[in-house]
Amino acid sequence: MKYSYKKCIIDSILLMFIVQILRMILNYILLSQFEFTLENFNIINLISFTLVGLSLILFLNDNSLYNKIRNRKITEAFKENKNNLLIKKFKLIFFIVVLSLAIVSTYCREGYLFFNITMMILSVLIVPVFEELFFREYLWNYLSNFIRSKSKIICITSILSGIYNIGYMDVIRNYIILYNNSSYTFEVIISKIMIGTVFGIILGIVKSRFKDVGLCVLLRSLFAIFIRQII
Repeated sequence: MKYSYKKCIIDSILLMFIVQILRMILNYILLSQFEFTLENFNIINLISFTLVGLSLILFLNDNSLYNKIRNRKITEAFKENKNNLLIKKFKLIFFIVVLSLAIVSTYCREGYLFFNITMMILSVLIVPVFEELFFREYLWNYLSNFIRSKSKIICITSILSGIYNIGYMDVIRNYIILYNNSSYTFEVIISKIMIGTVFGIILGIVKSRFKDVGLCVLLRSLFAIFIRQII
C-alpha cells in the first residue's frame, strides 16, 4: 500500500507533465503557421486545449482506475441520479447565472470584440472543463484507489493543480509579450500557483461534499469571470 501511495502520486505528476508537453508542442506547431497576434494566439490556445482535452478524455474514459462510473451497476447509477435530482436543478440554474454573467462581463470589457469573445470562451469554458475533469474527476478517481482519506485527496489534487500552472509558462510569457507588459513571467506563475492551490482546496471540498464535477466546473467558471473583471 505504501508503494502504491507513492506510485499514484508519481503517476499523476507524470500525466500532468505529458499533458502540458503535448499542449506546448501543439501550440508551437500552430504558432509557426500563423502570425503572432493576440487574436491568433487565443485561437491557437482554444485549439490546443480542446485537442489535448478530447485526447485525455478518450484515453482515460475507458480506464476503470480513472473513471469509476464504468464500474458501477446500472441500478446504482439510476439511484444516484434520482437522489441528485435537486443538484441537477441547481446546476441548471447555476449554469444560466454563469452564462448570463459571462455574456454581460464580456460586453463590459469593450464590447463583443472577437478577442474578448475568444478569451471568455477560453477562460470560462474550455480551461475550467479541461482542468476540472483532469483534477477533480480523473486524478481524483485515480488517487481514491490508493488513498482513503478525502482530506488527503483534496490536499494532493490542490497542490498538483497549483503546480500544474508552471506548465503554462509558455502561455503566460507569450501573453506578456503580446500585451507589451513589463510583468515578470516568474512572478505571474508564482501567483497562479498560489491561486490554483487555493481554488483547488475550495473545489476539492465541493467535489468531496457533492460528488459532482459539474459543480466544480461551474464554480471554476464563476471564479474566472470575477478574476477577469478584477484584472
